[in-house]
Amino acid sequence: MSPFYYQPIYLALVLFLSIWVGVRRITSPDYTHQQKGTFWLFPLLVSVVFAVWLGLRPISGAAFGDTANYALGYRTMDSYQVRMDWSREWIWQWLMIACKSAGLSVNSFFVVVELIYVLSAFFAVKRLMPKDPVLGMLFVAGSLMFFTFGVNGIRNGMACHLVLLAISLLLDDKYIIGGLLCLVAFGIHRSTMLPIATSVLAIIGVRDYRYALGFWIASIFISLIAGGAVSNFFAGLGFDDRMTQYTRAQDMSIFSREGFRWDFLLFSTVPVFMGWYVCVKRKIQDNWYNVICMTYCLCNAFWIMVIRSAYSNRFAYLSWFIYPIVIAYPLINLPVWEDQDRKTGWILLAYVAFTAFMLMVVW
Repeated sequence: MSPFYYQPIYLALVLFLSIWVGVRRITSPDYTHQQKGTFWLFPLLVSVVFAVWLGLRPISGAAFGDTANYALGYRTMDSYQVRMDWSREWIWQWLMIACKSAGLSVNSFFVVVELIYVLSAFFAVKRLMPKDPVLGMLFVAGSLMFFTFGVNGIRNGMACHLVLLAISLLLDDKYIIGGLLCLVAFGIHRSTMLPIATSVLAIIGVRDYRYALGFWIASIFISLIAGGAVSNFFAGLGFDDRMTQYTRAQDMSIFSREGFRWDFLLFSTVPVFMGWYVCVKRKIQDNWYNVICMTYCLCNAFWIMVIRSAYSNRFAYLSWFIYPIVIAYPLINLPVWEDQDRKTGWILLAYVAFTAFMLMVVW
């Protein structure tokens, strides 16, 4: 199969499933009460099939971005290069060595990575939204960056989904396994220090979403007034080598479009507004959702302050991986509106249609 068919096939599958689920919600007056038990085996099976299919993709840099670079790194990886060093992403290196020692091919290694990427998201959704994991996974799979970070920024994507699973465990007071998953994610991609730190702050510290919202609004003005200085400051912290590379790049032609990304900011505003509407406007009290909203808001505020950096979408993903959870969680778990099933169906259809439009037409 041509590598350029993968994204259209993926979008067609997600659209089909979304239309099926969305129309059922729109046309059934009491859809939620018709559910019998937790229907989680179907999304689990689809997740496994999708991960295997994506892992067996052709090694094509033209179609899948950094896939070719990861394949080259896997082929040339030697065990002497790995040492336990938290200033390096040694767990990612250890994973490659473990797979090579087991005799796995490059594509088999990618299957392992995709299974971790997809299933960590699935089990996080199952824990956070047990009433309807099918709908929860459709919001995740239908998000703008899900496919991209499954085939391009695969290490970042895998690490962020492990953080998402860790957050779902920490919210349930499973601190040991949640903390271990955070360490694993950090050892895979050090940039995950940001969502880890903000989620811990939200869990044990500030609980009022209005403070996070105020900081998010302030970050826009900070970025407009002193964005360059802020980018250089964060680059000097050195928590991620790519931060220094992207913020201090001289030849910007090799990077994604830079400057203040009003389009990215507008896209990022939707979960912020959803959190405001549920937590502030409607005053619905849910500690789990409050933590999820605050984590997204604080991480996104950091990205806004470095928004002029080349490849700022890489930093945006440190909040965007929580994007579908902020949208889906109240639709499934909280009494936000009257006639919520119908509204949820329309929101799902609009959400996935937007992703399809952006990936197929705009990008």
